Parts: sequence; structure tokens; C-alpha cells
Amino acid sequence: MSYDKLSRFEYKLMAFLVGLAGLSAFLLLWQAIIPQPIRLPGITIDRLTTMIMLLVASVGAVAYRFSLRYLDGEPRHRQFLHWLAFTVSMAFLFVPATNLLLLFLTWSCTSIGLHELLTFYRERPEAYPPARKKFLISRLGDVALLTAIAMIGIGWGTLDLHVFLEQATAAHATSFTPSIIALLVVTASLTKSAQFPFHSWLPETMEAPTPVSALMHAGIINAGGVLLLHFAPLIAIVPLALFNLALVGTITAILGMLAMWAQTNVKRTLAWSTVSQMGFMMIEFGLLAFPVATLHLIGHGCYKAWSFLRSGELPRQPTLAVSVAPVRSLMVGLIGTILAVPVLALAAHITGFDPFKSPGELALTSILALSIGQIWIASFRTSLYTITDVLMRGFSAFLIMTVLSIVALTLYHGIEIFLEPVFGHLTISTSPLAWLAAVLPVIAFMSLATLHTLLPLFGQTAAGRAFYVHALHGFYLGIIFDRFVDRIWNSFAVRRAEHA
Repeated sequence: MSYDKLSRFEYKLMAFLVGLAGLSAFLLLWQAIIPQPIRLPGITIDRLTTMIMLLVASVGAVAYRFSLRYLDGEPRHRQFLHWLAFTVSMAFLFVPATNLLLLFLTWSCTSIGLHELLTFYRERPEAYPPARKKFLISRLGDVALLTAIAMIGIGWGTLDLHVFLEQATAAHATSFTPSIIALLVVTASLTKSAQFPFHSWLPETMEAPTPVSALMHAGIINAGGVLLLHFAPLIAIVPLALFNLALVGTITAILGMLAMWAQTNVKRTLAWSTVSQMGFMMIEFGLLAFPVATLHLIGHGCYKAWSFLRSGELPRQPTLAVSVAPVRSLMVGLIGTILAVPVLALAAHITGFDPFKSPGELALTSILALSIGQIWIASFRTSLYTITDVLMRGFSAFLIMTVLSIVALTLYHGIEIFLEPVFGHLTISTSPLAWLAAVLPVIAFMSLATLHTLLPLFGQTAAGRAFYVHALHGFYLGIIFDRFVDRIWNSFAVRRAEHA
């Protein structure tokens, strides 16, 4: 077996990626001081793009540095590093691209680079089915995006995204074409960000090297969200596009959460967590909370890069948990959620955040209240023996709830102010469809919170044990999709053999 010895070129690529991160940090600081977009041929530098560019470049540089030693002595080590640098570079260039041809080129090249990274261990047959599934799903997204770009070029005579958005938002009231383009862009983003029913490939890509998982879950999986941010002014005025994002995101978040609870493998747990988090990000887009979705994208990217790169560590010694009656936990969670309402109202008054500004912001505030209820459950998870214990736990939970409410709403309101030069004042819809899009995820997360609390009871029943097995296998949606992919892939292989 031959081993690759790294040359100076591989270390120069490392320096190049670090340089991209440094450049992004400088541009972000520049935009923070002077929020004036810098428009160059085919690209635009503003506060939004510099934030995401810094994420992509930083995660790429860290993953590359990790790979220098993680894959040391592996055959094709140099080729892996070349593909990794190529993929990061294309993802980095995709973020500020405003020329639609450049946008599509970097979108497609990122997918091709990821395919090569996913199939790095070519001697492992398990690596190929999810990579092929991802490849075909990405081509579906390519078709949707390319069709949208063709419609823009033919209908508006331009491939400049800014020119199109200015004209399309003005023509939306008199033409259905902008709505069709918005729905095509939404379809492309759903395929790229592993949304239902295109999600099953993500938890199955366990044969790829760990730095690939970190880069994929922290950076490349966000490409669908970045595409929506590119077309935000158009998406915001198409209610059906927003509703589709909220609906599909809710379904994906439910599937991801249920499957994540059933996993026993660390990397698969993280992978299903990414599916659920991407679903929640799509909900945020569907609720017209583009700044909050951006904050979520960046925070989740940093967390997942850290989680995957340390997934090989030995787990900590688990602490013995005291069994607590699920019904009591449910009541504690309900009390915590109810107490969160006045605290969030106070935090909104302090921070200037208005939860009644739109149905979407009211829905996100409600979901935040539900999450605070989970903090109360965690605080009272152990047995209590005296009234002093109860008071101390209650005071601790109340203090955490107050601080969390102020911090969360400060971040929400702060990111809205910071990105206002980019998004401006988006049109807020209060139509029945907008309210339905807001109510769906709230009901879904209320149901998930209740089910999670009652799992110890449900798991003791025959139906609960059967449900666990189904959730462990992702409700078999991946197997169904695998059969479909195998038919397509094998038919292409037969045709190629016949024409060879």
C-alpha cells in the first residue's frame, strides 16, 4: 500500500483557507463599521455575506487542519486535501455570488466536491449508496435552480440577481412568473439542505472521514439556506413559498427529532440532529424571520463543527439519573412554560423586541417559551426531599429563565438591527396562510415536548417499543428512497454498458 507524502502545496492550501477566514473577518469588521455593500463584478460583499463567508472559511480551515493529521498515512491523502480545499473554495464563493451563472456554477461544484469527499474510502461499499442518493437529489436541485435562472434570463433579460429582484418584486402583483421562480428556488433549497423527503442521505453518510462530516454538517448543508437568503426579497412576497418552507420544515423537524431520540451511535445522533435543525431553520424562513434564520445558521454551524471533530473522544462517565414520574415532569414543564410568558414580556420590553410584530415572531416567541419549560423539567429532574430543595430549584430555574429570555430576545432584536441594511423592511403578511404557517410549528413542538416528557411511560408499552424500532430506522423512508435510487442508477449503468 502506497502512502501520500504531503508537499508544500498542501500546506499552501492550508494558508489559503486561513487567509480566506482572515479576509472574511476583516470584511465583516469593515461592514460593521461602514454598512455599505461592496459590489464587484458577479459578487456582493455586505454584512450578511461576510458573516457566512467567515463561517465557511473558518470551518473549512479547521477541517483542513484536522485532516492533515487525522488522515496522515492514508492513501490518497493529498487528493483528499485537494478536494477539501476545492469544496470549501466553491462554497465560499457561492455565498457572495450575485451573477446567476456564477451562483449556479459554485452551487454545482460544491456538490461535486462533496461527492468526491463522501466516497473517499472507495474500498467501503457502504459509502456509495448514500453518496449516490445525495448525487441524484442534488441534480434534482440543479434542475430546479437552473430552470429558475433560465426563466429569469428569458423573462427579464438579465443574469444579475439585484436587477432581477428589483424588477420582480415590482412585477409580482401583475405576473405569476415571480411566484413560480420563488417555488423553484424553494425546491432547490429543500434538496440541498436535506429536507423531507430528500433528507435520508444525510444520516447514512457515516463512512466518510470525520472532517467531511464536520464540513458537511456545519457548512455545506447550509447552502439551501444561503440560496433562500439570496432570493429573500422575492421569497418574502410569495405566501405559498413561505408556507411550503414552514410545512416541509415542520415535517422534517419532527422526523429528525424522533429519529435522533432513538439513536445509539454518536455520529448518527448528530446527523439526525442536523436534519431536525435544518428543518427548524426552514421554519424560520417560512415565518419570514430571515435574520433569525441567519443567526441560527451560524450558531448551528459552529456547534456542529465542534461536535463532529470531537466525536471520537471517549464519552464521559454517565451520572446515575433518579427516576422521576413523567406526569410530574409534564406538570413542571407546563408551569415553566406559563411562567415564561410574563418573563418574556418583560424581556421584550427591555430589549425592544416586539413579539406581536408578525405571526412568525409570535410563533418563535411561543417556541422559546416551550424551550424554557424544558429547562424547568431539567431543574426538577432529581428527587426533592425538603421544601428548601424545591425553593432552591425553583429560584435557580427562574433565574436561568430570566437570563435566557433577555439574552435570546436581545440576540433576536440585535441581529434584525444588524442585518437591516441588507434586508430592509420586508413585507409582513397577516393572511390566513401566514397564520397557518405560524401555528403549525408551534403545535408540532408542543406535541414533541409532551411526547419527550412521557417517553418513559410510552416506552413501556408494546406500541412504544415498536415506535422506537421504527424511529431508529428513520421510519424506513431511506430504504424506500434507496430502492428508487437503485433503479435509476442501475438503469444508467446498463445504458452505459450497452453503448460502451
